[in-house]
Amino acid sequence: MKFLESSSIICSSELEKTVHYLFDRILKSFFIFIVFISNFSVWGEGTIQQFVIGKSELLIYSRFSPKQEQTPGMEYFGNREYRTEKFSPASTFKSYLALSLLENEVVSLSQKLACSDPHIVGSPRMLNLREALFYSSNDYFLQTFRKLGKSKLEKTLSRIGYGEMPGEPTPDKTGKLPANWWRGTEALKHGGSLRLRPGEIHSIWVASFWTSPNRKSKMDKNLLETWMQSLFWSECSEKGILVYGKSGSWEKSFWFQGLLVDSDLHQFTAITFLNRSSQANRSQTIQKFYDLIECPMPKLE
Repeated sequence: MKFLESSSIICSSELEKTVHYLFDRILKSFFIFIVFISNFSVWGEGTIQQFVIGKSELLIYSRFSPKQEQTPGMEYFGNREYRTEKFSPASTFKSYLALSLLENEVVSLSQKLACSDPHIVGSPRMLNLREALFYSSNDYFLQTFRKLGKSKLEKTLSRIGYGEMPGEPTPDKTGKLPANWWRGTEALKHGGSLRLRPGEIHSIWVASFWTSPNRKSKMDKNLLETWMQSLFWSECSEKGILVYGKSGSWEKSFWFQGLLVDSDLHQFTAITFLNRSSQANRSQTIQKFYDLIECPMPKLE
């Protein structure tokens, strides 16, 4: 993946330098990066997809084989200041709450519960785990958490290394939950008091699907497969990929974490997209993610 960023040209006169500097600032007031993704199997060999990253957005990208020995890399595009800021993981946290529910056999994929959520069309309605994640139901996870409990959830989060990481976040590092993260069951929908860097949120996402034999912390194969089924979002037959992911919205931060899986299961692409634009909302953020991967967005109702 490559990007183009506007830059000042070395000029012979101070006037020319000033003009180019002002032009540079004007451009940056409209956009930060234009990302070019080339020779990428998700979009087809030899194609180039142009994607504008706004000044209030950050995109993190990793392309890896799940069994590769080398630590998956991470590329950042967009507002670089967001790299060091901490944000609520919002409802992306529910991905790992779902993992703990499955790990502790509190729920099954087929089990449905009557859920009442004002933001979900047709509520109250019967939802299974995948639907609860897709629609980001709060009621579903409040109901099921009563059988799970804080200690079992923390055990799962500790095992996968969810939390703050030392230094620069990478998928081979183990995060740690802050001691004061818990804020009661009502705050579970956005991860309690957790505030993480985008790179930490992305690293944990990548590490969850990176199953190299050399890794110390690995997920049970059957558990991983079941968990991925609960995270399924859509099939993009045009590109030969399956899309998994989770949306999140809290404190004016809108997230979409996606995992693109090639049909042969040999290559994964993880994308974490943070949108803090004043016009941002959940559906717009999800739509922008699907625009990037050039796949139709599923209906959100």
